Amino acid sequence: MNRSFAALLAGFALLIASQLATAQSNDAVRAFVEKVNSASMSFFDPGSEVDASERCRQLLSWAFDVPASAKYVLGKNWTYASEDDRKEFLQAFEDEIVAEYLRRVKPGTTMVFIGTRASVQGDLLAGSRVNVPGKNEETWIWRMRPESESLRIVDVLVNGRSAILQERETYAEVLKANHGDMKTLIAYVRSRTDG
Repeated sequence: MNRSFAALLAGFALLIASQLATAQSNDAVRAFVEKVNSASMSFFDPGSEVDASERCRQLLSWAFDVPASAKYVLGKNWTYASEDDRKEFLQAFEDEIVAEYLRRVKPGTTMVFIGTRASVQGDLLAGSRVNVPGKNEETWIWRMRPESESLRIVDVLVNGRSAILQERETYAEVLKANHGDMKTLIAYVRSRTDG
């Protein structure tokens, strides 16, 4: 066997292996997103003692990387915050995510996986078509980060708009207007959970 033919075979084998790995990755992403969709659509299912907010918290616990998102939205302010302020902020931030998620997902909502997109900076992207009764159809793009044997959502783009980027900008404005006072930001975030 000559070298060029051997190199061609080796290149072909690498291409097949790469395509197989991509297909397996896409299958894993699809399975993960369909599990997220299913959990989201069951928030308001009757016959359980667990309320919608608790079901949403359960979803966050296995599907979302809330601490990573919290650090991102605070930016450099995370570094300067005390440990107590970080804990308080993280709890308020999670509460806000739950409240916002439940504002967007109502009884009768359907969520359907629509495909994957090219990865961005190592994060995987996949979309869901979301239909909420009485509202226009939306496209949600889940930005996921591989973590051990699973995936974790670090952002959701709703109709092309990044949820955590919007929060980062809003929080930065609140902090700037209040001389970097974390307590004021935490109070602001808490105020949005009831709105």
